[in-house]
Amino acid sequence: MAAGLFIAFGTGTALADQASADACAGSLNTEAKAIYAAAIGSVGSTDLKSLLTEKTKGLVMAGTVSRSTAKESAMAAANCLEMAQ
Repeated sequence: MAAGLFIAFGTGTALADQASADACAGSLNTEAKAIYAAAIGSVGSTDLKSLLTEKTKGLVMAGTVSRSTAKESAMAAANCLEMAQ
């Protein structure tokens, strides 16, 4: 029984962090939201900076994110993504 409680609490914490990250993302501009959406599924599996660089470059190449605002938008998305780690 104790193991079940431990697992339940561990899962609750992860879900709370995801919920906080999603709530944070709700206040982002359109470009930062696109970066967040592209990266959220891979958070925790790789270095956040590398992940953001890869996803942001792809979105710039696709025309979803402007090259001139990519860094600013990626930094805004990073603030939310850090909550999900």
